[in-house]
Amino acid sequence: MSDIRSAMADPKLLLEAARVFNAAGRDYRGAAEVVAELALQAKGTAEARVQQAIIGDAAALRLSRRVPGGYRAALELLKSIDDDEDGRLHLLRALAHGQKYTQTPQEARGQLCAEILADLKIAVDRNPELRATLPHFWRPSPAALVEGADLEDDLQAVYLDNPRLFEELINPPAAGSTGATGGQAGATGTSTQIS
Repeated sequence: MSDIRSAMADPKLLLEAARVFNAAGRDYRGAAEVVAELALQAKGTAEARVQQAIIGDAAALRLSRRVPGGYRAALELLKSIDDDEDGRLHLLRALAHGQKYTQTPQEARGQLCAEILADLKIAVDRNPELRATLPHFWRPSPAALVEGADLEDDLQAVYLDNPRLFEELINPPAAGSTGATGGQAGATGTSTQIS
């Protein structure tokens, strides 16, 4: 019996179990929610990478509406993410702000757009492979348009308002060329900060 209790307190095992239940589909939504919440409660005893994965999965479940709370709960989980090694948490925070953006009055969207772009820049700096997947979040694939599917279009509204900024983020100028913003480009893109 104590083996079961210790397994129920193992954050890494809970993380993996929650991922299995989530992947199993809608019929296991309740189990995924319970196990993900147990992992979130136990995360304090885990190594940093496991803690980040637990927080990221919990935020993703909220953003996909598989777990209650939506973008507000996801943003609460993603408040302090300075130790985000692979950029995933910054990407998730950008997606949460993207959902918030759609519900924000036009005159208040500028600052939110800047926060989204800053998080996306950090994410792609830490994981350049994300550049190729980012357009999915403003141009959902035809498969995502199937009835009942999660569109994952969290950045569509902010992209439509600022397409040039997003295109510059995913297609940085070649080294040595001058970007559209006028900054000198280097190995990591233009020197002009997106803010």
